[in-house]
Amino acid sequence: MKARLFLLALAACGGKYAGPTTPPGVESAALPYRIVDARTGRDVPEIDAWSKLAGARAVCLGEEHPNPHHHWAQMKLVEELGRRAKLAGTELALGMEMVQKPFQGVLDDYAAGRIDDAALVSRTGWDDRWGYDFAMYKPILARALAAQAKLIALNPPRELTKQISHNGIESLTPDERKALPELVLDDPQHRAWWDSMMSAMGGAGAHTSQGGDDGDGAAPAPTADEDKARGERFYTVQVLWDESIADGAKAWIGAASGRAMIILAGNGHCHDSAVVNRIKRRGVPDALSILLIVDDGGNVASELANPMNDYLFVMSMPESKKK
Repeated sequence: MKARLFLLALAACGGKYAGPTTPPGVESAALPYRIVDARTGRDVPEIDAWSKLAGARAVCLGEEHPNPHHHWAQMKLVEELGRRAKLAGTELALGMEMVQKPFQGVLDDYAAGRIDDAALVSRTGWDDRWGYDFAMYKPILARALAAQAKLIALNPPRELTKQISHNGIESLTPDERKALPELVLDDPQHRAWWDSMMSAMGGAGAHTSQGGDDGDGAAPAPTADEDKARGERFYTVQVLWDESIADGAKAWIGAASGRAMIILAGNGHCHDSAVVNRIKRRGVPDALSILLIVDDGGNVASELANPMNDYLFVMSMPESKKK
């Protein structure tokens, strides 16, 4: 089961980057960039882009989790938006897919300086429950805390997603069902995105290991019905991630003005039909998303042809680094 969930998270959240993941520091991953309106393809002057983003109550920054360039861009965005929030007197939070909700108290202790990096990593189960190098996130957290932002855990507990992935939502107890956020599982736009992604991966069966649940033994090939049922369970988990992030964001932002949240999450969560529209459904209309992207000569055009985000943060790799 762990292998299946890891592969699902890798595909559906944002982990396809295959380049170096351990630079001397995220600061060293800086690249020249432009901000592009994803709906029109036009460059947006930085001053206009920062103003628009700073005026939103929720800004979702999509990432490929192991990509240091994406984390540098997040650091840049958090620094700039944090500075503007302080000037405007806006209470800011950094919402994190990387930390599951039961560990909110650990984030509170870290933000207050009561524990250090090692304690944060240990007490949240970061290496096991998230798995990507904390060093790539540390500079982002530092910029958020410098802006006096709160740190908010947004992911549902792994124990819950594992139960649903393995046995379905119907296996939850009544109390567990009541604790779930509102789940919209029949959104046609999101389902079309999911089906397209699954098709590109070869179907739900592409998520299975070669052996049993943990890849340590032979397992019979699933029937078509079993494969379909497994795919539905995986889809439910994906929606639960989206809804949990959106629900946590709305709970912190509230109904009154004066609060805003920057959300760090995978690309599979930070787009229109995922977290953004689910936040809007909860009464926060001014929610935006930014896709962080390193221009490879074709990927920007693909995103502009079928936009799912408000802005593209387009980074350009110097010729010397392309070789």
